[in-house]
Amino acid sequence: MAFSLDPDRPFDAAVRKVAVSQLEDAIRALKKQPNGIHEAVHDARKKFKRVRGLYRLVRPAAKDFAKAENARIRDLANSLSADRDAAALIECVRYLRLNAAEGHVDMALARLEAALIVRRDARAVSEDALQKKAKAAIGICREAIAAVENQDFDGKSPEKAIGKAWRKQLASAHVAVMAVRAEATDEHFHDLRKEAQTYWMFCALVADIWPTALKVKRADAKALADLIGHEHDLSVMIALLDGPDAPALSDKTHRICREEAIAQRARLRRRAVKNARKVFDDEAEIESAIVKTLWRKRVARGEG
Repeated sequence: MAFSLDPDRPFDAAVRKVAVSQLEDAIRALKKQPNGIHEAVHDARKKFKRVRGLYRLVRPAAKDFAKAENARIRDLANSLSADRDAAALIECVRYLRLNAAEGHVDMALARLEAALIVRRDARAVSEDALQKKAKAAIGICREAIAAVENQDFDGKSPEKAIGKAWRKQLASAHVAVMAVRAEATDEHFHDLRKEAQTYWMFCALVADIWPTALKVKRADAKALADLIGHEHDLSVMIALLDGPDAPALSDKTHRICREEAIAQRARLRRRAVKNARKVFDDEAEIESAIVKTLWRKRVARGEG
């Protein structure tokens, strides 16, 4: 099922359908594991992010529920994160190698990649342990499904709830953009990435009311989130290289890898700031009012 709320359905039913479908997809991935346990965990965590995005959008209609379920699913995703985080560092080095302009840089990065693979394998959760985590995650997913199936989302009219959440999210994104422009810290870019991820999910969830504009906004926000995702992985790598657990490399190899990571991160940060100003160009009050009005009109048309 598409990750989108159907404005032609009662709001309760629309929210439940999206939440349940994502959680059931996560269960299916963790049970069947067609491409192995690690890819199944990766797929399930993507579904968890989407459910959390949905609950942020509908939070004004069910504050206590959204807060509790967001925490439940956040903790669930974190319980499956260890191996994925180690794999992300290896993918980050491969990304750097694709962009390496000189042979000696690629050779240094290849040595770092090999060291990180050894590090990942040495610290990896055993297959049996990860399978146990997956089994436990399936049980928690079922609890989350039961929770949403018993939740009432009629406390506030849908358009008011969506409009309020949209305004709050976009205002928060504007603050994040200003923060990275003023002081480009790892934390500020991490916050901007979360805002971009939330925004593309919001755009996807209400896409039916404004298809042309929201399709573009979603694509731009998703591209920004992916861009900062690479930036985040580079920041994690630089911190590892600067820390006490840095892989055992020669001084020259260490220096080349660190300098390449810093240079590439700087390039990505410049692009991210430029793109973020475009993605979050519209005023929060104006855009949220448009979304609120379009949702109301679409519902009224369906009832007419």
